Amino acid sequence: MIKNRLLQILLIIFLLGDFTFSFVQYYNTPLFGDLAGGILPDKNVQSTFNYPFGFHVLITGEKHSNPNRFFSHFFLSEYFQHVPFWMQKFTNPVNSVYLASALAKIAVQVLFVFLMAAFVSGKQNPLSRKFLLNAVLVAPLFQVYGFWSRMGIVDKSVVYTFFYGIPLVLLMIYFLPVFNRMLRNKKIRTANWIFLLPLMVILPLSGPLVPAVILIISFLIFINYWFHAVSKRPSDFLKYVPTEIYVLLIPICVWSLYSLFLGFYNSNYDSEMISLWERFKRLPEGVYSQVFHSLGFPLMLMMIGVNILFMKKKHSPESKNLVRILIWIGIFAFIYILFLPFGGYRPYRPRIIRYDTFMPINIALIWFFAASCWFVLNHLNGKKMKQYMAGLIFVLLIFIVADLDGIGENTCERNALNKMAHSTDSIIAIPKNCFVLDWSNVYDYKLTQRKAELIHYWGITDKLKLFYNKKD
Repeated sequence: MIKNRLLQILLIIFLLGDFTFSFVQYYNTPLFGDLAGGILPDKNVQSTFNYPFGFHVLITGEKHSNPNRFFSHFFLSEYFQHVPFWMQKFTNPVNSVYLASALAKIAVQVLFVFLMAAFVSGKQNPLSRKFLLNAVLVAPLFQVYGFWSRMGIVDKSVVYTFFYGIPLVLLMIYFLPVFNRMLRNKKIRTANWIFLLPLMVILPLSGPLVPAVILIISFLIFINYWFHAVSKRPSDFLKYVPTEIYVLLIPICVWSLYSLFLGFYNSNYDSEMISLWERFKRLPEGVYSQVFHSLGFPLMLMMIGVNILFMKKKHSPESKNLVRILIWIGIFAFIYILFLPFGGYRPYRPRIIRYDTFMPINIALIWFFAASCWFVLNHLNGKKMKQYMAGLIFVLLIFIVADLDGIGENTCERNALNKMAHSTDSIIAIPKNCFVLDWSNVYDYKLTQRKAELIHYWGITDKLKLFYNKKD
């Protein structure tokens, strides 16, 4: 009993330490671009606010920016219009913005780790030993810097966190009771419906990936039920599928189909499109880059491979079930990758596949990593157990050490904001390669109007102060 309590305390301390250091990393991360026009909506974003559900597209056929991503825009704007001011009750305006950004990101990380632990363990008590052990298996693979370029869930840009990380974590919340019903035959409690029903509308209109992921997963869930049904007659099969599955999947799939339809009326990057065939030709290069660019992804795959070898030798129902789930993950990944070229082309994502578009597959593989490691740990003993534990700890340490980075990354941007706060000038020069609310140097101060408005809105400056990067 004492040993179990000590282990529980050590696991909690590890997770608290991991989350605390991640928060410090987020607090030291630059804000990057696309923030000003999203928080104080510019002309393009305002069109999304004017038509939140995109119904006007059905009438007019007009294109505008991100017609199917209203809730991502809404949450971003509302969050940064209010939270920094709450922070200013105990800190200065510059710090308040970085604190707000860090708070949003750490919330995604904590939710992701806890949800992943719940998916693997089947437990929802965060203090249970099984839950905590699975959380510790997942936490090191959540990369803030380190192997982030191929395994990142929280984007360095807080804007993209609202469009990718947050919607996918909300999607995990939505599918947790669905998978518990399907895999563990757990009834969905009435209280859960209060949280799930609004997500039926919010999720399909949040971010670029979610609608497709919903449709693919829902399709595979029904196929899985079909394989397990004793009778394949349509009437018998329809009765075999639990009512909750219909209620949770059919409406959200309808909304997702509508969201994908709206996506065809997205005006972004219309002038920079390449042919669909050219996009398909770039997929192999994208897959190769995703797998072999850095150590993290192949290291995770290697550990999964070791676990599969052990599971195949075990010949238990649980091991066979895990292998079947991995096959389903492979089918999901294959279908998902084939659909990516239909999502259009972005010049900042020339290979079509990038860490952001690969997030759903990464999430599935991280789940399998933890689930398969947990299985092996529960079926080994003696010398083999010690050898496996040593190897697993070594792998996790590689992820931990790789991610010990990022402190001071926003020093230049922070110094520039402080300079604006204390300067009496209306036009301020900042160093070259010091990006303030942007992705690159801005040499014409007239182009910083919207950014200056946001900086003034946050109370960092006492009046509108434009700025530019020096050329030397």
